[in-house]
Amino acid sequence: MGVGDRIRALRKSAGLTQKELAASIGLTESAVRNYELGLRTPSEEQLAAMAESIGVAPEALMDIRVESAREALEVLFRMEETLGWCLKATGPRWGLELTLAPSRPPVMHQSLVAWKHMRDSLEDGSVTPDEYAAWKASFTA
Repeated sequence: MGVGDRIRALRKSAGLTQKELAASIGLTESAVRNYELGLRTPSEEQLAAMAESIGVAPEALMDIRVESAREALEVLFRMEETLGWCLKATGPRWGLELTLAPSRPPVMHQSLVAWKHMRDSLEDGSVTPDEYAAWKASFTA
């Protein structure tokens, strides 16, 4: 899903029209339409303003493309370097493991606990898929 698709989906989820979003951030309705259609690319400042107006984290609107195994591996390699994640295999199951080191702030651990709670709530039906998607988009660490 590209930037325009994400803007459209999250704008609609927030109950905003293109005109309302545009007015809230000082753009024209046609500018928002062009962003959503992928005809133009918003600046970082415009993305931040849209995110604030929609009520999501700016990163939720950004395009993060992982379209090949190599690109996925590069993301994982960078998570290892910057966040301390490592690959863990237990029998046929593979996953990522985060070692909490005293030198790293506890924000990542707290964020993962919150994510696990919401994921469990999705699986037990106490939150809907739309509520889960909205939580992920608005989550800030």
